[in-house]
Amino acid sequence: MKKLIYLLLLLPLGFFNSCDEFLDVSSKQEMLQDETFESQNGVHMYVNGVYRLLSETSLYGRELTWGVASVLGNNYNSTSSSNLGTNYYNVSKYTWEYSGVQTIMTNIWAKGYNVIANCNNIIQEISKKDTSFFEFGSMEKNMILGEMYGIRAMMHFDLLRLFAPAPVTNPTGLAMPYVTTYPDHQPEHKSVNDVLASIIADMEKAKGILAPVDTIFCLSWNQSTSGRIYQSSTYSSAPPNDFVSYRGMRMNYMAATGLLARMYLYKGDYDKAYERALEALEFVNAGWYRWTSSSYQYSSNAASQYPKRFDELLLCFSNNNSYDNWEAYTTGSYANCFVMNANYLASLFKGDEDDYRLRGMYGTNGVTGRYNNNKRWLVWERPQSTSSSVSASVSDQGPLLPLLRFSELYHIQLECMLLHRNERREAIELLNTMRAKRGCKLNIEQETTKEVLLEILYNDIIRETLTEGQTFFMFKRLNRDIYNGATNIEMKPENWYAPLPDGETSYL
Repeated sequence: MKKLIYLLLLLPLGFFNSCDEFLDVSSKQEMLQDETFESQNGVHMYVNGVYRLLSETSLYGRELTWGVASVLGNNYNSTSSSNLGTNYYNVSKYTWEYSGVQTIMTNIWAKGYNVIANCNNIIQEISKKDTSFFEFGSMEKNMILGEMYGIRAMMHFDLLRLFAPAPVTNPTGLAMPYVTTYPDHQPEHKSVNDVLASIIADMEKAKGILAPVDTIFCLSWNQSTSGRIYQSSTYSSAPPNDFVSYRGMRMNYMAATGLLARMYLYKGDYDKAYERALEALEFVNAGWYRWTSSSYQYSSNAASQYPKRFDELLLCFSNNNSYDNWEAYTTGSYANCFVMNANYLASLFKGDEDDYRLRGMYGTNGVTGRYNNNKRWLVWERPQSTSSSVSASVSDQGPLLPLLRFSELYHIQLECMLLHRNERREAIELLNTMRAKRGCKLNIEQETTKEVLLEILYNDIIRETLTEGQTFFMFKRLNRDIYNGATNIEMKPENWYAPLPDGETSYL
């Protein structure tokens, strides 16, 4: 069988015509089929196409957010197949050999490397062009290159986290390819450590390229949520055109820096993780990003709630069919799917029943017309009101696919403080501040031990990442059993990662 990687060719140009409206580069929303890298419109189309691929259901439009990644982390009740459907139920049991699971994982692998192939082609073509080709000269050229290096690194990273052992287990042998050219007919498989080194090198490169783009060229509109994230109900006059605007929905300098903190922590490099987390948090301290206010985290009015907490997002993608994709798995014969285990909720939020992440996302809130109180209301579930104010919330936040919010950077900072820097008292102060921002009224006492603090921290990470795809990777990074609401699931080494798809192992 031919290796899948050989088959990952660029998609036809016509595929990219369905990019979300805010990514369209033509006011008429029309693309000519024969536009190529010889025109600016052609370049814009290819770049937009990468983000369209990333937002599909095989990747961040489902599987790497509320789908496979959240099922693996036991973010849902998995006591029977009726709670998840047969395929996802087998995912929750780490039954990698089940045919439906193999299909899902093969699609993730194939689409992920398709994204990487597109990034490599764009990098190669754009690198050859003189800056005079671009409307905004070197800034626009560097913006495209920085984005593609960053996306290439991020995509490899998530494939590594799904298809290879974690560094904490000291894995040996070959893991997967790190592909940097297009086409690559004989991709070389590398070890986990070598792949991770390439990932970090690429993201550091992206960070360096994007620094002047996002802190000088795009400075004025990067400083506000409406300038970073598209909202149909809010007018933003700063960006010169759509292609260079809404930087929070594309790979950007702040996101690259924050993702590096995530990557270094996964590697076990606490010094670098701490350093990059603080770098990214400088923009929070400068007021570019802000905590979602209490009234927007917990409200009986769906229009007043910010389900995606988009003021806090350093990076998100978008899929206009997000609600439809969720409803396909949660209505009709699937009405009991993707419900949170009630016992798990009670255990997870014990002593913090005022936490907005419980009251605002899972509590009744006094709102009628909801499918189930233990589903992730509003985050992925469509509000049942048709009022104009609710419709604005639906159109602005419904499509968003959160990838990185700044609260994760505080979590990284806290873990480094507790495990590596011996700053327990400072960590308690920061953790109390964070918890208060989420409505928790119980203060952590100064006498709390490091061990107890770590458990509080890991509990908070789970609360923060429910259905957004990061819970499983925390457990995997730490190599600790996964709590499922009743007991700890004893994780065997082979549970932690999916086998490579058929055709990828014949020459290892």
